[in-house]
Amino acid sequence: MKRTLISAAAVTLMLTVSVSSTYAHPTTESLNSPHVISLNESPQGIRHLRVVRHTLRLEIPQQCKALSQLTIEAPSHITVRDNIDVSDQSGKKINANISINDKKVILAFTEPVAPNTVLTIAMNSVKKSTVTTGDKLYKISARLEGNNAELPIGIAQLRSY
Repeated sequence: MKRTLISAAAVTLMLTVSVSSTYAHPTTESLNSPHVISLNESPQGIRHLRVVRHTLRLEIPQQCKALSQLTIEAPSHITVRDNIDVSDQSGKKINANISINDKKVILAFTEPVAPNTVLTIAMNSVKKSTVTTGDKLYKISARLEGNNAELPIGIAQLRSY
């Protein structure tokens, strides 16, 4: 009996970990503009933990202009602190001036980020104001080089179980 319960718990845990918790899919129209690849939380699946890391991955396609600024609007129950690391697909650090205004995080890149780059934005000290259940929606917009308009590029959804 005890062995069966342990086996069932192990299988349940394995299935829980293997299910993706991110829902961020680019549309065909967005393949020529920056788009969200993924949003992950770590440690994953612990609802009662107050301080976590949210990692956003964003692709700047070859056909796109260089990225000069990125704006990330956090959900109402999330507080993003200024402990943010930005890097490219090779792990090289990308320099950015980071400003946080209420729920908006603005990353102004010191040099525009070139096309054909995958950015990883690690928000290291994200604080949850309450025990979270349901979805977390981050609204993301960008400014491209030579353009002052802020373009909405997507919503990254992170589900809590």
